[in-house]
Amino acid sequence: MDHCRFRTSLGGVLFCQDKVYLEGLCKFHYRALQAGEINENGVINEQISDQIRRREINLHGIDRGDDIYLEDRS
Repeated sequence: MDHCRFRTSLGGVLFCQDKVYLEGLCKFHYRALQAGEINENGVINEQISDQIRRREINLHGIDRGDDIYLEDRS
């Protein structure tokens, strides 16, 4: 697989398209793994209550298109 193995929870069919860094994950998702935000299977930790961070993890590396809403953090 030439892309990250993280599978989003958006229907469970979209994968992060970033290049693999370590353990089949891109740098972003590998850091999330190290921080305990996702598990070794690439599933988001259900104890993360910060919805903005959950969206960041879920949407990182996918084609966002115009129909997906992201909150402006500025």
